[in-house]
Amino acid sequence: MSADLGKARPLVWSEPGRTTQEIKTGGWRTRRPRYVERPAPCHVACPAGEAIPAWIARAAVGDYGGAWEQIRQENPFPAIMGRICAHPCEAACNRGQYDDAVAVNALERFVGDWGLRHRAPEPPCARPAPSVAVVGGGPAGLACAYHLARLGHGVALYEAMPELGGLLRYGIPEYRLPRDVLDAEIAMVLGLGITVHTGVRVGETIPWEGLGSYRAVFVATGAACPVKLGIAEETSPGVYDGLAFLRAVNSGARPSLGEQVVVVGGGSTATDVARTARRLGAAVTVVALEAREAMPALAEEVAQALMEGVGILNEVGVEEMVVSDRGLAGIRVRRARLSVTESGAIRPVFGEGGTETLAADALLLALGQLPDPACLPPDLRVERGLVTVGEDGATAELGFYAGGDLTLWTRSVAHAMGSGTRAARAIHRALTGMESRPARPHPGASRSDQVVGFADINGDAFPRLARAERHQREAADRIASFVEAVAGLDETQARPEARRCFSCGACTRCDVCLIFCPDVAIRRLDSEGYEVLEAYCKGCGLCARECPRGALVMVPER
Repeated sequence: MSADLGKARPLVWSEPGRTTQEIKTGGWRTRRPRYVERPAPCHVACPAGEAIPAWIARAAVGDYGGAWEQIRQENPFPAIMGRICAHPCEAACNRGQYDDAVAVNALERFVGDWGLRHRAPEPPCARPAPSVAVVGGGPAGLACAYHLARLGHGVALYEAMPELGGLLRYGIPEYRLPRDVLDAEIAMVLGLGITVHTGVRVGETIPWEGLGSYRAVFVATGAACPVKLGIAEETSPGVYDGLAFLRAVNSGARPSLGEQVVVVGGGSTATDVARTARRLGAAVTVVALEAREAMPALAEEVAQALMEGVGILNEVGVEEMVVSDRGLAGIRVRRARLSVTESGAIRPVFGEGGTETLAADALLLALGQLPDPACLPPDLRVERGLVTVGEDGATAELGFYAGGDLTLWTRSVAHAMGSGTRAARAIHRALTGMESRPARPHPGASRSDQVVGFADINGDAFPRLARAERHQREAADRIASFVEAVAGLDETQARPEARRCFSCGACTRCDVCLIFCPDVAIRRLDSEGYEVLEAYCKGCGLCARECPRGALVMVPER
């Protein structure tokens, strides 16, 4: 390409000696091209608010440090989330309609692991005396504390359990999230100077009134009350709460369940419980009300469970338990469909047909959890099992904010972190009167006509490429231990995968608009981007049609 291609040299007109600099054609125009920065669908779908195309673009050129810093502007845990996130960004990815969605989750893990290897935890720094209390050291509380500390606030973090992490530590098995990864990323958050009080249950160890010296309080105590089946003999010996079982195993215990275990539930917790019980030597069957393709658990988790020998019965519900003098002996199931009560409890609606009896030495319930109102400040408003909050997490009680599983029916780590992030910025705004960053829509708030759709992508600019896949250990090896089951990408996989990203809605200075303009009406700027020479642009729209990424739109002439 000629070095002066972008300098908009005049074209010679048909009459000798006359050029486009003299014969201006812009007056014909009824529309004009405009360069825009439009939200990519992956960003809008990300509950944590990550600028996904921006950090992937950095990773694509080997700037892993820049990618790591970009992610941590929103999400302090790229190595954690790169392992456990449900990655709704990939379901929204435009590339999924072209060949395969970009492996955003695998790339995030690669960048996060790079950060753990190359970025030391920040040394503890002096902070002002804590002016904000965060109650709950799970994903929402940690995210809130992280962003408040970055904004210069003193933060005191209260956690009832002996260690921080909440669901990350006590609810997710180590074969999915190794503890050294969890500990390392939490250490980076605490390095910002956060004061930590573990083993303190606010409302019991200290009263809620004891937090009165703080200017704001963020409550993220999670949802710890298990949803029950609602049938007789549910308290029989051998019937256990699945999340309590995971908490025990993750704390080092190895409960004896017997040879035959049945897990009730169709979500990620149910698959975690089943795969953990399988690693303890039991034969495991999952009973789910949902059809296989409708199970809330991630498809890859379901596939891994099946490969590990877990049986799954779909569209069936538990009708009754078979109990002997020694406790649980089995359960009777029948064809059913799922129903949800007003309180959020899942209940079966049984259909026609007979029952089937499943032998069971242990029954593990993984039907979801609800917040415990007894653990909350007395003045917080609770409706249908959730604390009522505004968009920014503010409650009706002045100075109190809430987030995470207390406020969300969508129970995912990414949603919890996003709620903590939004609350931190709202608290900063309330305490200082200043915005923490230039305002931009939080995920889901962008107008649908602004988001770059697949129709806006020019597929001719992109070769079809296979998606990079993470290597899984053999199933027989996986169930023999709690060693991490899925490996990360290496650099030879990550760089090409990052280059698969369309960079939807972002100008990458690819020169396509400049090359295709028939009127030489586009000029590349020395700084960034391009400008349209309106005196010559006839508004034909060819530049916008050929733009690979939807970063050019045609707007009506003034």
